[in-house]
Amino acid sequence: MKVLFVPDYRNDNSYQTNLSNSLSKRGATIYFSYGGYFSIIRSVIKHWKPDILHVHWTRSFMIAENKFMSIIKSTCFICELLLLKLLKIKIIWTVHNVVDHEAEFRSIELLITKFFVKLCDRLIIHCNSVKKLIQTMYGNDLHITVVSHGNYMELKNDISLQEARNKLDIKIEDIVFLYFGRIRQYKGLPELIDAFQKLNSSQQAKILIVGKPFNDEIATNIKNSCKDNVQIRNILEFIPDDDIQIYMNAADIVVLPFKDILTSGSIILSMSFGKPIIAPEIGCITDVLDYKGGFLYTGDGLIEAMQKAINTDRKILQDMGMYNFRLAERYGWDEIAKRTYDIYHDVLIK
Repeated sequence: MKVLFVPDYRNDNSYQTNLSNSLSKRGATIYFSYGGYFSIIRSVIKHWKPDILHVHWTRSFMIAENKFMSIIKSTCFICELLLLKLLKIKIIWTVHNVVDHEAEFRSIELLITKFFVKLCDRLIIHCNSVKKLIQTMYGNDLHITVVSHGNYMELKNDISLQEARNKLDIKIEDIVFLYFGRIRQYKGLPELIDAFQKLNSSQQAKILIVGKPFNDEIATNIKNSCKDNVQIRNILEFIPDDDIQIYMNAADIVVLPFKDILTSGSIILSMSFGKPIIAPEIGCITDVLDYKGGFLYTGDGLIEAMQKAINTDRKILQDMGMYNFRLAERYGWDEIAKRTYDIYHDVLIK
């Protein structure tokens, strides 16, 4: 079985690497191609011809520097898919986002995505909670299957709390919040910084904001909003996989104040490191995280959730983290690859 994964985001997200490696163990041959004008057709010709096109994120096939070029790019994408249908290549979309989070040209993206889903033989989502949303936006007649997001247990994790804090020059008695992940508008960093600065806490409370900003404007805004607060530390850069453990294991609790989210690898990543989590009750979050392992909130409840975490005994926080770790163990990639492979087989025989 030959499968073409698009676009190739392995350098930014190990999700595709973990899935493709596990699928390869089951006998699938996985190829990758980055998004862009006619990149799918070029890859189909190069690897003549895949049985399945597995689309993960659609932004690189739809969004360009302006509205006109976005229309051109999106039209090329649909034309490519129509040609693939003529070649009897099956199309699967894993719906990581309903639309792109920045949504520069939302109306175009929604219109093209409605065409796109009609050409898909199957949609994969990561939890049941978002199924109704997908159906509302794109149609009740879609064939949708739930396959969970896999864990990150394969990442290096052998550094202690003391060692991690020594590397970051953080005192062992400090209460440390961590935001970790790509920094984009929808992830609520301005709200997080504002909430932290309003907390009723001592100088022992610290927050680490770790990740690469989506653009220079976001980076500048973050630096400006917290430059006078010594309790906030910014590490605004991409973190290699082997170094993730330093920040995760230095933290008491991870806080992910998303304003809009469908599914989150950051939630599973934090659970894989045995961290309690502060997060909103939206998207797939409540399908994997509950009150035994997190401080979940609605609306403007971020400050209250952070205050509650500060007031919670560290031993209880550690127990919450271990509860999350045990939950994350359930999301092994072998089982996820099996379910994905079964979907491939199912669409091929129809």
